[in-house]
Amino acid sequence: MSARDLPAPPALRRREQMPHKVLGACHGGAGDVGCRMALDAADSSAGLSFLHDDILPPGVSIGEHDHRDIEETYFVAEGSGELLFDGRRLPVGPGDVSVCGPGHTHGIVNTGAAPLRLLVIALKLKEAAHAR
Repeated sequence: MSARDLPAPPALRRREQMPHKVLGACHGGAGDVGCRMALDAADSSAGLSFLHDDILPPGVSIGEHDHRDIEETYFVAEGSGELLFDGRRLPVGPGDVSVCGPGHTHGIVNTGAAPLRLLVIALKLKEAAHAR
């Protein structure tokens, strides 16, 4: 029996336990984003709204959009593309990170030949967290 065959402790969620869905035209973008929902608000007491592990095939995008009650961070794990930020297009690649808070817009386009893997981390803003 291997370690992967043993039940996971409560603090560990294995990839196969994470719900997977396809986000079509995410925020008005092009194509289908594969979204693995790693964590959501119920998994955190520290203000996490969600953590997604997204795959954008070549040519697929998350449309430029804003957030009012969360701060969203994009971490490019693999691939390359263009970050859309406040109407600008900025090249991004592995290891690049972008934080989008209130008053700003963001999105991303896979302009490369390989899939772009994007970790999306959303944190509830303090004002919003206290209002609930």
